[in-house]
Amino acid sequence: MSDDKLTAVVIGLGGFGSSIFSALDACEDVEIVGVSDRDQALAEQTGRSIDTPYYCDNRSLLAETKPQVAFLCVPPMVAPELVSACAKRGIHVWKDLPLARNLDEGVAMVQQMDSASLKFAIGTQWRFAPGYSRAVHISDTLEQILIIRGQYFFNWGSELGWRSDKTSAGGGALLELGYHPVDTLLAIKGLPEEVYGMAATANTKINTSLPGIAHTQPPHDTDDSAAGILRYRDGTMATIITCRTSGPFSGELTIHSPTATILANFDSCTVRGPDGNTIDHFSDAAGPAGVFSRQIESFVNAIRNDEQLYMCSARENLLNLAVLDAIYLSDQTRHVERPTSLLEAHKLDETKCLIHRPPATAGPELQLPQE
Repeated sequence: MSDDKLTAVVIGLGGFGSSIFSALDACEDVEIVGVSDRDQALAEQTGRSIDTPYYCDNRSLLAETKPQVAFLCVPPMVAPELVSACAKRGIHVWKDLPLARNLDEGVAMVQQMDSASLKFAIGTQWRFAPGYSRAVHISDTLEQILIIRGQYFFNWGSELGWRSDKTSAGGGALLELGYHPVDTLLAIKGLPEEVYGMAATANTKINTSLPGIAHTQPPHDTDDSAAGILRYRDGTMATIITCRTSGPFSGELTIHSPTATILANFDSCTVRGPDGNTIDHFSDAAGPAGVFSRQIESFVNAIRNDEQLYMCSARENLLNLAVLDAIYLSDQTRHVERPTSLLEAHKLDETKCLIHRPPATAGPELQLPQE
């Protein structure tokens, strides 16, 4: 491993981009050599804060700074061109979720990066959040899982911007918010055999943070709420429910087995027995900043050590898109759909998508009641 710092650029400085920038700036193994945003004032302010070049033109950023890795926090419709440009220039890519607007687009981007022998990871935050991460580990101790419930509720408000347009966004609440519980579910159980889903778009009044004031969302064609039912060959069932027009924020994961129930959120995880007694409780208040830092450190180490196995590869995220596409397809056909069929159309299967996933680490030791 080289002692030199990894050179990086950040493209997209609003929203999660600001958090990624802060985490990168604090990472001792990374030197930020440039930043870019379509908002010139934001790009200039951010660049000047660390005395690094700033751009509004992403092509100039990549050509002039010549980074080893690019961190992309951009809307979905911008990503394919950027990933292609990075692949051609030999630049590793970390991208905020989702991987792509649909499975077809995701496969194309993964193939470009794989052909260039470059690492490509997706920022699935729940994998690094302490509460969800512990739930994934503990689930390995369960002899049988009956039902898994994942939900994500977030009141986005009336200013949807590019999120209102399906061509730009790819999807709505299911793709952007539901991506988190789907990714975590797949980390626990793998690819489901069948899915059935529904999605709804409703132009409705959205409450703001100001008391007594509500706005009506402008016309849009992306989903505001969605639900999916997933069935596994071994009989396990799972549900995914998401909504972007209801608050307060709620991101929860519940795993039911005959001997224990695991309840997890971003920073805590509780295990209860059949009678409701607490078997184990864990909490970590590191917050989102700590999660972003862990994501970055994991990817940076994979690049510096040239690791072929690394967390949250884009190739692994093709499984997420297969499930999400199947739910959207089921909403249209009103029939059960099979994610494996969507993958097979690209000559892919679950094994081929998991070639970069590292082996699972040992989870915490728990004394569960005997069945």
